[in-house]
Amino acid sequence: MSWGQLDDELLSSQKRVIDVNKFVETNIKQVSELLQAVDNDNLVGREVTKGPRTVLQRLPRHMRRRAMSYNVKRLPRRRRSYALQFIKASRHRKKPPSRFRRRRPRNLLQAYARRNRKNIWLETHIWHAKRFFMIERWGYKIPFQSFQRAFRPTYRDSVHHCVIQDMSFLRCIQIVMGDRAPVLSALHAFFSPLACLTPASKFAEDGRFEVSAFFYKPNEYPKGFIGPIRFMWSANRDGTHCLVIWTHPSISDQVLEHLIVHLNASKLDTVEGGKGLTADSDTGGFNDISYCKNEYLSNSLNCTVS
Repeated sequence: MSWGQLDDELLSSQKRVIDVNKFVETNIKQVSELLQAVDNDNLVGREVTKGPRTVLQRLPRHMRRRAMSYNVKRLPRRRRSYALQFIKASRHRKKPPSRFRRRRPRNLLQAYARRNRKNIWLETHIWHAKRFFMIERWGYKIPFQSFQRAFRPTYRDSVHHCVIQDMSFLRCIQIVMGDRAPVLSALHAFFSPLACLTPASKFAEDGRFEVSAFFYKPNEYPKGFIGPIRFMWSANRDGTHCLVIWTHPSISDQVLEHLIVHLNASKLDTVEGGKGLTADSDTGGFNDISYCKNEYLSNSLNCTVS
């Protein structure tokens, strides 16, 4: 028997008729799902979907717009009330305020206060940010390098005018005392007359000059060097004396700790009993460099010189 005769015999032995009723009964679930997806009157023409349909999917394709997903006014009027429920429940990013509103002075101050929480801004930050590369150092945002590629303009201004450097990132430590003698004897352990001037020197004690010095650990000169500082004496109206010490932020905590321990002082804002120590990091300072003239310096500081 050939293969062709075998195929004809097998086909003739099987029924060529399907009982529709029995077929539908056995596959009723699949047929219902097919009718729901294809032959559904609620669906848009030529549209097949299995999941829940959105508001846009209920519209014909020629009426759909991309803006309908966030602007309900682009939908037909009879669909807007239904679409509002889904738009309110969605997590779309709200439209930001206009640039004019964001640039209002009050909003700018709030934005600046929020941005300088991590790193403190100098008083001249806005001016420097437009002209200098800004870096983050020691908890401050300080100017690092000018955008100018040439140094001749700076040199010309320093010779003929005035150049001011913002040093307000330096931290100020104030030592308030009644009698200067015991404090001067205690401060002698931090300085060396061989290396620099001390607070007890005649050049510094009258309070007319700000003096540069080297600060050491108590009685550890010359090995216990901490860093350079600047100090200046000032007299208060109540008869007390004040020694103002300017320190770099990288060594200010170490200097303050040594002063509190060695002077047996208390870190207070108001000092009682004649001797105490206060720390202030909000006091700004300017260091003038060059052969500066009083008129240029006074104009930059908005003050008058008598």
